[in-house]
Amino acid sequence: MTKEEIFAKLQTEVTIRGLSPGTYYTYMRAIDLFLNWSDKPYEELEEIDFRNYLLYLINRGNLTTATINSYNAAIRFFLQVILEKDVNYRRTARLRKEYKLPPVWSIEEVTKFLSVIDNIRDRAIFINIYGSGLRVSEISTLKVQDVDSKNMRLMIRQSKGRKDRYTILSQSGLDALRDYWKRYRPASPEGYLFPGTTKEGHLGKAGIEIAFRKYLSRTDIKTPGTVHTLRHCFATHALEAGTDILYIKELLGHSCFETTNVYLHIANTKVFKTSSPADSLIL
Repeated sequence: MTKEEIFAKLQTEVTIRGLSPGTYYTYMRAIDLFLNWSDKPYEELEEIDFRNYLLYLINRGNLTTATINSYNAAIRFFLQVILEKDVNYRRTARLRKEYKLPPVWSIEEVTKFLSVIDNIRDRAIFINIYGSGLRVSEISTLKVQDVDSKNMRLMIRQSKGRKDRYTILSQSGLDALRDYWKRYRPASPEGYLFPGTTKEGHLGKAGIEIAFRKYLSRTDIKTPGTVHTLRHCFATHALEAGTDILYIKELLGHSCFETTNVYLHIANTKVFKTSSPADSLIL
């Protein structure tokens, strides 16, 4: 079996299961790296090769737990589904997740970042990522008909987990979108608000990430940050403003409460205004 045949079969199996194109490309990249690392004919690869590759990835020391677990899932899929081999999960278990709080900017830092953006399109993108708690993939695929200005909400279609949801639309986000529309009048046959060069016709994630780094370099913000930091800021600042965490969970599109619960450990809420029993001691 050649690589081309492996990736063709992978495409078929991903499609049959209704997995996203993003999953296909993630699996394809991980499998390609595994095949390049191995020194066997592809059909002869077994569980022991899988285990040795996982050890190799861990010993490299420069990959996150999440990345290694992503490779684990892709190679398991390759061996079990593509090659139809038996793999013992207990011998190839995923790494225990690291529990780290994500970096979050203050409202002042968000303001600094947004204030240096001098491009109307980029301003509309980043204000709405922050104002609506969007993933970068969600803003890049937003369509004209997804903006509901009457009810001040955005329709997010088939996002992570292939789920539709609504999230709030801020007034500043709507104003930025209207300024952008008046200036550019984007023409997209598919209706994308931000047309681009991807094969689907919308702006690519990489372009948004490059723009983010450009604007961040213009500020004196010291706290680390990525595009996704703006989504964390939305959740944290909403929680600090008194929004119920269950509402935040729905707005973010999280499947389980555990994912949203992390913001309880970040936000400066009433939890951290609790009096310590040590303060009542008379020493």
